[in-house]
Amino acid sequence: MRKSERGLIVVAPHLGCWELLNYWLAARMPLSIVYRPPKQANLEPFLLRARGELNVEQVRAEGAGVRTRYKRPQAGGAVGILPDQQPRQGEGEFAPFFGVEALTMVLVSRLAQRTNANVLFAFAERLSNGTGYDIHLRAAPDGIADTDLRVACTALNRGVEDCARIAFDQYQWHYKRNSLRPDKRVPNPYK
Repeated sequence: MRKSERGLIVVAPHLGCWELLNYWLAARMPLSIVYRPPKQANLEPFLLRARGELNVEQVRAEGAGVRTRYKRPQAGGAVGILPDQQPRQGEGEFAPFFGVEALTMVLVSRLAQRTNANVLFAFAERLSNGTGYDIHLRAAPDGIADTDLRVACTALNRGVEDCARIAFDQYQWHYKRNSLRPDKRVPNPYK
């Protein structure tokens, strides 16, 4: 992978070992990763230190980090995002995820629209025989940069689904995706 004039958005679902994927990517390109601070604030310094050996710029998914998320791809750099985190109410779009409406982040699609960056899905699959990992790289589904956010978020979720189907048992199904529902009468399917 080489620096592109268009920049690169690496979409890495909660699948396999995304921390190993960070190492793999950082060995090949300058990379900024977007992270959500843990709820237990005392864990954040540990996470920053653990990732600190990487040649990676770590950007909080809030406030001032917004400018960095747009600047890196516009300058031809790469930014990594975990796409399957549930956004706050009012900050996402409901779109199907394995047939269930899930509140989906709009960040990836807006970044792709505004920066014209290439979008690539990636994950590190743990091999079943315990001998290591396979790195998977997949082109983003059509529509990921659509100006219609429902279309764009549906494409984003389809990309996550396509990756999860490769290593179904390694996807973090317990990760919070469905606590906010478009129709409160429809229960969370994972409870």
